[in-house]
Amino acid sequence: MIHLKQNDLTVSILDPIQDQARLGSRYCVGGYIWQVYDEKWGDLFSGPKYPDPNPSGFDGQGCPEIFEIALGQDKAEIGGEVYVVGVGRVRRDSPVKPFHVRNNFTVLEFAKWAVEESTSRVTMKSREICGENDLDLIRSVSLEGRILVSKTTVENKGTLDLPLRWFAHPFFPLAGWESTRFSVDCDLIRYLADSGGFKFNQTGNLERIPEFDWTKGCYQLLNLPFGYPMEFFQKHPTLGEVKVECRFPLAFMPAWANDRTISIEPFHHTILAPGAKTEWSIRYGF
Repeated sequence: MIHLKQNDLTVSILDPIQDQARLGSRYCVGGYIWQVYDEKWGDLFSGPKYPDPNPSGFDGQGCPEIFEIALGQDKAEIGGEVYVVGVGRVRRDSPVKPFHVRNNFTVLEFAKWAVEESTSRVTMKSREICGENDLDLIRSVSLEGRILVSKTTVENKGTLDLPLRWFAHPFFPLAGWESTRFSVDCDLIRYLADSGGFKFNQTGNLERIPEFDWTKGCYQLLNLPFGYPMEFFQKHPTLGEVKVECRFPLAFMPAWANDRTISIEPFHHTILAPGAKTEWSIRYGF
């Protein structure tokens, strides 16, 4: 692994070559934050199977990120292949439509990454090509005091519009039933089915409902003002609270939790014209 160290924190980032046993079709390979370790408090992040030291590439742990739209997914037949941005060539094994990496696990070839690292920053660059789609992807992870910054830059070098649907999937350890407060008004989406595990309390904060069977997990869509950057504040069993800054126009946000972890998942969605370049970041304050 690659390690960043500063202010009693050690950030562990997966190496695209040496740590391939921990990788899969789901999470972006470049800049995959596996864990943040505090010299006083220990590990600061969790995962669906934590503390299992060897979770599957699908489950993972820490602060992974996902590019959800696979290039070529509209044409790939079963047995064919797509290109998952940030991952590489993936075989379409499942008949489930539309294609999603949660149903297709076979990585045929991982993307190649150029890695530059120092004690406080690692930058990973990948040139990714699928048919007429051609892009440069840069993932930068830096430690600025006790703030962890994960930045993504994409440049469309191809001849087609490039659809990008990205989200962060940080896995926080559980810290009681009340979990999250938001910088904006937030509620459940009332016109959709309620998954039954979450509610908002009288102070406007998200809570897990104790009576729910958390061993099976719960996925719940949240309703808040989309189209703007925002922040949320996640309760933490040792730090008290972790501040998360979403520095991009929010497109969508669900919450997911099981009996070991909770994840608030901010989405960014854009279409990048040929020749255009974009960047965004998410920041974790400890």
